[in-house]
Amino acid sequence: MLLAVTPASAQTPAGADPPKSTGAAGVDLATFLSRNRTRIMRADADQDGRVSRAEWAAWWDARPGRGPYDPAGRFRAIDADGDGFLTAEEIDATSTKRFARLDADHDGRVVRAERPCRAK
Repeated sequence: MLLAVTPASAQTPAGADPPKSTGAAGVDLATFLSRNRTRIMRADADQDGRVSRAEWAAWWDARPGRGPYDPAGRFRAIDADGDGFLTAEEIDATSTKRFARLDADHDGRVVRAERPCRAK
């Protein structure tokens, strides 16, 4: 039996973490976006494809010390339209801006040394 490989079949399954291979080559934008979207969407308790303020708060309350120092502020920063929900598009837009800030040498990849929290 042969399986056709399509872009849809190459995507990371829902709930699964994208592969973590940063190494010396770093991470490209597509991988960076996928990882951030997957991580944040874990908070989507009702699986409606968006994260509410309540879901976000519950998610970070269950993980003290492992998230942003100001979860409410971080939520507001991602929630571009201010509707009280985070969507994949909003997450990707914020992550794209963050990637651009981190990619100090503008080579299209973020390496360990360019990530202040990971460089140690």
